[in-house]
Amino acid sequence: MGEEDKERDSLAREMESLRGRVRRFEALDASHRKVEEGLLENERLYRAVVESVADGIAITMNTERVFVNRAFLAIHGLQDASEVVGHPIGQFVFPEDRQAVTERVLARQRGETLDELVEYRIQRPDGEIRTLQASVVTIDHKGQPATLAVLRDITAIKRAEMEIVRLNRELRQIVLDLRNANDELEAFNSTVSHDLRTPLMVIGGFAERIVTKYGPGLDESFADRMRIIQESALKMEQLIEGLLAYSKLGKQALKRATVPLDEMVRSLVEELRTIYPGGEVTVSPLAPCAGDESMLRQVFTNLLSNAFKFSSRREGRVIEVGCVARTGENVYFVKDNGAGFDMQRKDKLFSVFQRLHAQEEFGGNGMGLAIVKRIVGLHGGTVWAEGAPGAGATFYVALPAIPEPSQGV
Repeated sequence: MGEEDKERDSLAREMESLRGRVRRFEALDASHRKVEEGLLENERLYRAVVESVADGIAITMNTERVFVNRAFLAIHGLQDASEVVGHPIGQFVFPEDRQAVTERVLARQRGETLDELVEYRIQRPDGEIRTLQASVVTIDHKGQPATLAVLRDITAIKRAEMEIVRLNRELRQIVLDLRNANDELEAFNSTVSHDLRTPLMVIGGFAERIVTKYGPGLDESFADRMRIIQESALKMEQLIEGLLAYSKLGKQALKRATVPLDEMVRSLVEELRTIYPGGEVTVSPLAPCAGDESMLRQVFTNLLSNAFKFSSRREGRVIEVGCVARTGENVYFVKDNGAGFDMQRKDKLFSVFQRLHAQEEFGGNGMGLAIVKRIVGLHGGTVWAEGAPGAGATFYVALPAIPEPSQGV
């Protein structure tokens, strides 16, 4: 092989080596471009996430803001990042909080350990003061220590907390007022019990002695007046007893238990039928409820007594007791076909000492339904009535139903 051939072979080898290096460079360039595209995609994703979150994000170096997201601008009432980036951290911080915020940022950048969650106030360009909660950590930004803060506007929460404090203060005052009122009511009850009942007993006692001792020789009209005095004293004593019973409701804690209303009501009906015989009484199955058995017995005693009493002059008395289940409660009703009442006066039914019928027509002290309403209210229930003059009445009592036991899966 001549020199010329050797040179040609050497040149070919060098060309092939050069081509191999070019291919390697091309492969490295393609890989580099792929990495760059990945980095750009990651950066776009990072920016999309940072700009879409509802919380404000800010990066601070020394005491200067170097980055904020859109949520930060919205919280501070700003339009563009240029209004805050490059400016001191205390630019929009409320003056009274500015020094503390600045000192905390610098301390973090020096590596000191501080609470990660802090609160401070800002003052927006429109003058509105808002409270922010900041979760702050230390990061490395371009080779230097910086702080990353995630900000949340908690102004509404702080206002709600202040409102709760105000309401609690008012509630404590109301409780104090109620306690004072209860003390006054207790004193009033003592006065009623002693200062009123004692004179009534004296009046009734002397009237009875006069009638007993001098009855045969008394003028008939005088004897009638003595009987009126006795009856009036007795009625007054019954009113006082009713008032005392009403005032005592709610003072003792409810002894809650499952109350078998079906059994209770049927026994009450049997007792009342001995006083008011005759007529038709139907008791449909009644669902049990949770409550104080003695108090609920008083409720249905009063309602059933009224049903028997106000239908006592009706030929063919009909009384019906039943129960209807509704969501979360049972509605019990006592219906009669007696004297009824005018619905325009229904608001007076459950008031103390209110009567819709004359005392001479139907006896009573006007406390029965007021006691019913009070007891039902103590149980978290409601009571109402429907009726018409001469067409009977229906009284409803809604009480919370006994929760069904949860079923395991």
